[in-house]
Amino acid sequence: MTHTLSAWLQWTIFAGLALVVVYLPFHAFISTWGGSAIGPLEIWKSWKEYFLVLLAIPMAIWLSLKPDRWKVLFRDPLAWWIVAFVVVLGFLGVINLDRNGTDATLAGLAMTGRYLLIFTLAYTLFKFGAWRWDELRGRITKYLIGIGIVVAVLGLIQVFVLPNDFLSQFGYDKDKTIAPYTLIDENPEAPRAFATLRGPNDYAAFLILPIILTVLAAKRSRWWLVATGILLLALFESSSRSAWLGALLAIVTLFAMTYGKAILSSRKWQLGIAGVLVAGVVVMIAAVSIPSIRLEIFHSSPGDSSLTEGSTDNHWQATARGLSRVLSDPMGCGPGCAGPASYYGDSPRISENYYVQLAEEVGVSGLILWIGVAVMVLQRLWKQRKDQLAMGLFAAFIGISLVGFWLHVWADDPLSLTWWALAGGVLGYYANSRYDDQKAKQKNHDRKTQKNPAQISR
Repeated sequence: MTHTLSAWLQWTIFAGLALVVVYLPFHAFISTWGGSAIGPLEIWKSWKEYFLVLLAIPMAIWLSLKPDRWKVLFRDPLAWWIVAFVVVLGFLGVINLDRNGTDATLAGLAMTGRYLLIFTLAYTLFKFGAWRWDELRGRITKYLIGIGIVVAVLGLIQVFVLPNDFLSQFGYDKDKTIAPYTLIDENPEAPRAFATLRGPNDYAAFLILPIILTVLAAKRSRWWLVATGILLLALFESSSRSAWLGALLAIVTLFAMTYGKAILSSRKWQLGIAGVLVAGVVVMIAAVSIPSIRLEIFHSSPGDSSLTEGSTDNHWQATARGLSRVLSDPMGCGPGCAGPASYYGDSPRISENYYVQLAEEVGVSGLILWIGVAVMVLQRLWKQRKDQLAMGLFAAFIGISLVGFWLHVWADDPLSLTWWALAGGVLGYYANSRYDDQKAKQKNHDRKTQKNPAQISR
């Protein structure tokens, strides 16, 4: 009976996590349409957070079927770092509740806590569960690439085929839900792709992981480069400069992990890198004199007084204001006082920098704890880099982390929940005691083979 209950709980949790991850790329579209046509909008927008909290109940029951699992889980340093961060987040939320308001505080707790929750659920599930990883990993990778191509194609159709206001018929409204279209420098001839995601920047950042996975898949078959090309074109049409840089850094990281010292010693690689640098310089020179390239690169029209007038200058000013607030209140003003969650309060504070936002909300100490969690996760992914999904997640994180200097990147639910759920699953599997037993048996077998190869051959 206990075995049957354990198996049922394990697959219930897995199905729930899979449902959330599969749904996420379409969440903004479905919630906007459903919330506008049926309502209430807030339930459509936040059901997944409530659902993840509910999944913690069967998880707790499943762990309690074998109480030793709790001991094993809390012997893990990563668990204590996450708990410490969540305690700081919750404490600051409580003491600043009157200051920030209930709605903003709950939104801040959700936006920061949800990806740590899904990571913990996935990590725990795969740490103590029994999985056929090779088969499951292949399916996950194919899904991620497939869904990336779907949203990429939808974004290209949005830019090249559909009228700018097409999404208005699905409840998109700039003042109430999501703007039906976004333009570069308010130029009606320069729409930005975002498909079914919340906006062009969120869309572009979401594409980074599928791009990396197609590049990895191209090592087995060059045909995957066609998918890479589609994804890169969609990334370009988003006009998200931060995501362009993030994707470039992720690809560079991937190549450095794959080819290592060969990049520095091979004349072929040196010429290739030099060619890329020269092309970059040519593009920047062209951007100064060619209006269309200037618009794409700098989001600046020829009539503007400088190349950085508009969104570029506004970004740096917003970040500077955020840093000033951190210096004046290094203890933190509580979840919901800054970032996208602050729109639910009376005075939105947008720094356009995820790390500055965290420092504003949870203080310098909370930011240090968050960085500690991120570093530990990255270290473990690095150790498992022979697993291609782990390698892809590592490279994508490096690129996404760069994007975070210009965007509130981890506050976006499709990207954050997808990446952290997958990272939790990968790391949980490789922390699985069964996996450790397999490695120990393999080492013993290798030792015996080295000591007595003749006996093994017989």
